[in-house]
Amino acid sequence: MINVLYEPFPESICADGTEYPIITDFREWLRFADMLGDETVSKKAKLLLMTEWLIEKPQRVTEELVRAILDFYKGSGLELDLLHGEEGSEQDQMARPPVISWCIDGRYILGDFRRYYGIDLLTVRYMHWWEFRCLFTALPDDSVTHKRMAYRSIDTSQIKSDTERRRIMRIQQQIAIPFELDDDMIGAAFGGMI
Repeated sequence: MINVLYEPFPESICADGTEYPIITDFREWLRFADMLGDETVSKKAKLLLMTEWLIEKPQRVTEELVRAILDFYKGSGLELDLLHGEEGSEQDQMARPPVISWCIDGRYILGDFRRYYGIDLLTVRYMHWWEFRCLFTALPDDSVTHKRMAYRSIDTSQIKSDTERRRIMRIQQQIAIPFELDDDMIGAAFGGMI
């Protein structure tokens, strides 16, 4: 984990004994997220497309390289993971719908950055992806973005009051992110039993 108060954000990743300079602007990583979520792009094509975020192209795409790119995207050195929830096993997280969509929630993120930080994400010249992630995570709980994330993450089966459960379920339906389990996710969620 890095200390963001005095350590610089990474400008490269390391995989297979090679250091690869990487594109770091937040806009590019939002595009990366869109690419990962695009169901019209095959898994094999996504693996090849991931290298587009590297300044120097590798000779081959390895598992270690893909893991390093995904770790950069997730901000692994920051130990942040609000995008898929913070609790539960990896299998549990895979089976749960995401709590944030950069595309669907984009207007709220834009508004919250202006409101709380005075930053216009449309005109800011540059912001490192990890800086964006830090600021995003630090948005106050009463920000529109965090409220939407909180409502999406509520397990309504744990709510005892029928009235409150119906109210939360109505809100969840209104702000739902389209989510469908693919065969791999279903298999992982059931421990490979399928």
